[in-house]
Amino acid sequence: MQRSIDAQVQDSGRVSETRERILQAAITVFRRSGFHGATTRAIAQESGVTQSNIYNYVRTKDDILYLVCEHLVGLYVESVEKVVRERSDPYERVIGALRSIMAIMFDHRDELVLLYNEVHALGKGDRKLVLKAVARFIRQFQELLDDYVATGRPLRQPNTRIAANLISFVPAIVALRWWDLSLHSNRQESEQAIFDFIVAGLGIPAPDGART
Repeated sequence: MQRSIDAQVQDSGRVSETRERILQAAITVFRRSGFHGATTRAIAQESGVTQSNIYNYVRTKDDILYLVCEHLVGLYVESVEKVVRERSDPYERVIGALRSIMAIMFDHRDELVLLYNEVHALGKGDRKLVLKAVARFIRQFQELLDDYVATGRPLRQPNTRIAANLISFVPAIVALRWWDLSLHSNRQESEQAIFDFIVAGLGIPAPDGART
């Protein structure tokens, strides 16, 4: 994602800290009222930043939603990049990347639900940027799977783009269905079950000591 949002404040640390407060408040307000029903006044009240001061950090409510989406997708991409830096074996990279994004999707489930519910509210240009970033995230997994297959270990789904979509989307159930999962399981049990389901479905061996 490449669109920059100018701030009137020059202190980058202050901009980062205040925007984080605004974004967290916006997630709460957007979830409660929906994007179109939310107001910058409500976001200001939730964040503790005055309404007039908010405009020193963002220009519009659309900017806030864009920043929420940018932040979340950025976390996905960075988590996979971190696994790639720290591990060299293709199998370990696939397993590690899957574990990593599952943790992020759980920890940031409010943002994830917001992304799926409200991304359509973005302007056409911003929506294209978000989808382009998501496509980059999918491509990261496709490359990991291509490297895995290149070692002679096959997948049940030979189309690695389809497999990459599955491996990067199915974990979202920890956020999108947590309203139900939380009634019948805890986080660890849910994450393990989803992990087992994905690796078994794709024909990837479970790590030693993991359920199959």
